[in-house]
This record gives sequence, C-alpha cells and structure tokens, in this order.
Amino acid sequence: MKKKKKNILIVVPSFKILGGVANHYQGLAPFWTNNVKYLFQGKRKHIPAIFTIIPDLITFSILMMFKKYDAVIINPSLRTYQLNRDSIYLRIARFFGKKVVTFIHGWDYDKADEISKSPAKFCNAYGKSSYIYVLYTGFKKHLESLPMSTPIELTTTKVNDALIKDFNIENRNGEINRILFLARADKLKGLDVTIKAFEILKKRYTNLELVICGTGNALNENIEYVNTNQINDVQFKGHVTGNDVAKEFANTDLYILPTTHGEGMPTSVLEAMAFGQPIITRPVGGLCDFFIDGKMGKFIESLNPQDYADAIEYYINNPGISKETSMFNHNYAKEHFLASSVARKIEETLEKYLNK
Repeated sequence: MKKKKKNILIVVPSFKILGGVANHYQGLAPFWTNNVKYLFQGKRKHIPAIFTIIPDLITFSILMMFKKYDAVIINPSLRTYQLNRDSIYLRIARFFGKKVVTFIHGWDYDKADEISKSPAKFCNAYGKSSYIYVLYTGFKKHLESLPMSTPIELTTTKVNDALIKDFNIENRNGEINRILFLARADKLKGLDVTIKAFEILKKRYTNLELVICGTGNALNENIEYVNTNQINDVQFKGHVTGNDVAKEFANTDLYILPTTHGEGMPTSVLEAMAFGQPIITRPVGGLCDFFIDGKMGKFIESLNPQDYADAIEYYINNPGISKETSMFNHNYAKEHFLASSVARKIEETLEKYLNK
C-alpha cells in the first residue's frame, strides 16, 4: 500500500537572504517526498524584520486556521529574540491543533546557562514540541537536563548533491598549494587567525596562496592588515554563491576555519570534506560528534596562529597523508552529509513521531 504523503509547513528565513538556515532548507527542497511548503519569515531583501513580524504572524495564523498541515517545523537559534519570536509561531500552531517540530540551529552558551537557571519560560513553550532537533550531542544533553519530557533528536546540516556533481576526487594529488577560508568575514569565524597563520607559512612556502571568500564586519580591517604587512598571494573573493562555491572548493587544497562562533554544524566544513580537503578547525558544535582528529584533518583548541601554521605545514610536507585524508573525507561526506540523505532521515523521524 502506497504511503500517504504528509503536509508539512516549514517556517524559514527568506531564500533571497541566504544565511545558514535558508541555505539548509533550500538545499533539501528537491529531495522531500512529502508535500512540503516553505513559509518565509523575518527580514526580506530590503525590509527589516521589525516591519515583517506582524504580517508574517497574520499569514501564519491564516494558514493554521484554514490549511491542513500534519506538522509545522520552526527554526530558531538559541538566542533571546529568535526564541521569543518562534515561541509565538509554536503557540499559534498548537492552538490550532498542529504538531510542531523545533529545530534549534545556532547555540548561545550564555543563553543556555540562563535557561538552565530559569527553565520555566523555555519549557512552557518549547516543551510543547513533538520533538526538538539539535546539531550536537552536547546540546542534546543540555536540553535533556531541563524539566521537560520532549524528545531531543540529532540531525545535521548538509552538502547539496549538485555541488559535487562535476567534482572528481581522483584529481587530488595530495599537494597543498592553495588554502581556503570560506565563511563570514568576522573575528568570531577566525579570519584574523587564518591570515596570521598564512603570514607565518608564506615566509617558508613562497608559492602558497590563501583564498578568502565571504563578507563581514572584519573584512576591511583584514584587507588593511594584508596590505600593510605586504602579505602576497592573499585573494579576497567576497561573497560567492552557486557554481562559484563549487569552483573555489575544487580549486583549493585545504580548508581552515578557526571559529569561536556558537556553531551548530558549520556547513562549509562538510562541503570542504565533500571536495576532499583536509580540515583545520576547532572542536565546536556537531563537529565534535564525528570529526576524527588526525584522520580528517586537525582539531586545534587554541587561537594561536602558529598552531594553525604548524598543522597546515604538516599536510604540505606529507602529500601522501594529505591524499589519504582527501579520499577519506570525500567518501565520508558523501555517505553522511548529502542533502538527499539528510532529507530522507528527517522524513523518517517525522514519520515516527507523527504516527504516535
């Protein structure tokens, strides 16, 4: 007997403002087997969120009143504004008898501590979820310590299947000539640490290049640092999308992300793995659940540029190990992180809870 398709409404930021959550769901869109509709909320391209919140909530309420949905998925980060805003969506959906799944993306450790000390507000709202998704077992344990019985499930971000369709892992020969930083250009993502590590390496490896993709509040000061210190072969590409993202991953050899940000699961790391790059990063968020230090790259606790330079130098001087790492990362990412696989697993979990 053919399984009846479920009607699912997912409340997401606009796809025209491609942040992490929007990027995640846009990549999953081709692979849903249920009837999935996206409802955009928050800021639009030229309209601040303060002007959209009331119209968005009215639209959502009308859909809850007149449309039949088997589940609603909301997507807050663990931050005050997002939690308060999405708790309204949750309460409206529950008022109209809809089941709600909460997917917590970003994680703020200070906010998590605040919730632990005074959990009532969070539990009274999000405890009404059918279940809650998080991206890291550490986040899961934290929520399970709260006085609510809501199940906590693990999921992951994804790599778009189409991103690697033209990539051939056999082209990786283990040589490290071009280093890639592809993330928001700010201090929390470690752009300054990246550039200073490259500065150290450049004195010994004159042919080495650094490619920086992304915009942000620290971009100009880092460009000024590069120019002032006359660091050669640093390319600032700005914001890249679509085919250009694939091109940058394919044409570089090693990925670095010295992030201090409250990461859930940094998608750029998964994408770099899919393109067979050794990874130099920090033990943050969901990376801690699967990353094999020394096998997939290097986990570095510190923010000392010398430590990152040393880790990169190891792969420069060991092309055989670099090539092994490339193959391992590529195959691991294909098996665990492709959007087609992530969408299937989300629907399987939904099915399990909706049938209860």
